[in-house]
Amino acid sequence: MENEYKIILNMQDEMFNILKKSIEDDGYNIILRDEKVMFIEKSKENLTDEQIKRIVGIAKMQKVNGILFVDISQPVNYLKKIANEKVKNDVKFRTMLRQAFIKAIVEKNKT
Repeated sequence: MENEYKIILNMQDEMFNILKKSIEDDGYNIILRDEKVMFIEKSKENLTDEQIKRIVGIAKMQKVNGILFVDISQPVNYLKKIANEKVKNDVKFRTMLRQAFIKAIVEKNKT
């Protein structure tokens, strides 16, 4: 089983309070939460602070209206796989992560 990672954008405090127990009951840990981004994981392997900063930095650049749930498991697992290669500006990782955001935005706009 691959590790699972999700980003939730634009989650207000009221929504966070409602979903926090559900997130934890589903086995996710909250890696980071600020006013724009909540990053959660279901993983036995920890991300480094540098990896978290890269992921959250890209997430904060996304322009979305309303709350957005994004499954970023594939790009994050790729980032962890190449971690030993010391690739700082990996185009493939950034592209995969942006595609995950685009896919989530398109799916949200379909409903």
